[in-house]
Amino acid sequence: MKYWKAGIAFLVAFLIQTSLLNGISIGGYTPNLLLCLVIVFSFLYEEDMYGVVYGAVFGVLYDVCYNYIIGPTPIALVLVAIFILLVREYANIENVINLWFVSVVSMVGYYLIHWGLCRIGGNPVGIVYALRDLPGIGIYSLAVVTIIYFILIRKVVRHRKDRYFR
Repeated sequence: MKYWKAGIAFLVAFLIQTSLLNGISIGGYTPNLLLCLVIVFSFLYEEDMYGVVYGAVFGVLYDVCYNYIIGPTPIALVLVAIFILLVREYANIENVINLWFVSVVSMVGYYLIHWGLCRIGGNPVGIVYALRDLPGIGIYSLAVVTIIYFILIRKVVRHRKDRYFR
């Protein structure tokens, strides 16, 4: 995949996240599309660092537009992308169970890092309040990650079902 195609995907996710997604909420929960894309792109593409680059760019853009301090979102997204790139060495990218495990750990890590950085920045919100919606957001985001994964895996791994193809 080319960088400009990944950039368009992140731009579309950013625009949907900030405008249309509230209309598609399930039970009041909406997925974090930027985090979903960072997870999938970092998991599938090891040579190109789409998750790190676009996570930082669109994280800063998100903080400029919607956060009271600039920095927690891009830092958390970049750390999640780096974590996934490190864990990816030990995971089979063709197995969706590995993606789910990495996604759950990444989502919990992202929200903990984001809360911690906001707390350092002066946000008085407690950790229980910050993480109270994580199960609902996590399940919805996991479904979105799975859909994006099945769309992109066809382009990443040729002859995925054939174990003897080299």
